[in-house]
Amino acid sequence: MGQQLQQLEAALTRLAADQPFALSWEIRPIGTGEVIARDSTRAVASFSTRKVSVLLACLALVKTGELSLEDRSVITEEMKDGVQAGIMRNLAAGISLNLRDSLVQMMSTSDNICTQLVFRAIGSVRPDPLQWVNDYCAWMGLHATLHREIFPRTGDLTWSHSLETLTTTTAQDQSRLLEKLGRGCVEEASATQLLLSRELCGFARDAMLGLFTPALGVSCTEIQFAEKNGRGLRSLSQVGLALSAAGAPSAAVAAYAENIPTELPSGVPGRVAAFDLFAEVGLAVQEWARGR
Repeated sequence: MGQQLQQLEAALTRLAADQPFALSWEIRPIGTGEVIARDSTRAVASFSTRKVSVLLACLALVKTGELSLEDRSVITEEMKDGVQAGIMRNLAAGISLNLRDSLVQMMSTSDNICTQLVFRAIGSVRPDPLQWVNDYCAWMGLHATLHREIFPRTGDLTWSHSLETLTTTTAQDQSRLLEKLGRGCVEEASATQLLLSRELCGFARDAMLGLFTPALGVSCTEIQFAEKNGRGLRSLSQVGLALSAAGAPSAAVAAYAENIPTELPSGVPGRVAAFDLFAEVGLAVQEWARGR
């Protein structure tokens, strides 16, 4: 392991040690085979970080020609029930979206109506869309990831909820998938391993670049992150690809903060502290990228 990566590992270890909540994380430089991590095999609730694998599993069916990004679906009133994330819940039923827009909104605003539309599209060509996504994760080596629901009714959860009915994953699985995506953006052979093309890998990266609530890259000025967030009552997570100013993927990053207290002894809200931590992780990755 190079000195710069060792310094990054030490910096993140210090950041994690300073927090009154559990942090599991993993970082993989793209294409080098190197990994740095802390508690990255701990099972955690995925929440909306699950949508990276949903995105890629759906795009794999676009690659085969079974689906098209121009395929259209109509939003129904029933789809709004229990939805807390996204913008489509505030619009009138009957709106028609193509698959491209549904995928982009699923990633950029984490719209759970659009997520339902994506699963509906998968279900139009596969008998069990949830199983298709789970199979895709297994093929990609995400053996600790299990998708259990198409639309999680997170509004019904309490702070002390169990993980048994939720989609679960690990920081290791998510960084592994993102590292594959990063390589797929620049190498056709790597894209093929994802059952995608370089063009579709680029589409996935760009969809993640449009996230409305960035955290890893919010304070960065020299690099950017194509990222996805996850929001739970007691947990927050952020996963993403670090990109150079020219857009070249340099590292896959996954961070999961668990059992976040409502307030720190200092009076700072726990969720604010977690968001600040994600920003510090992003800055540490930027410092590593500067010295590569």
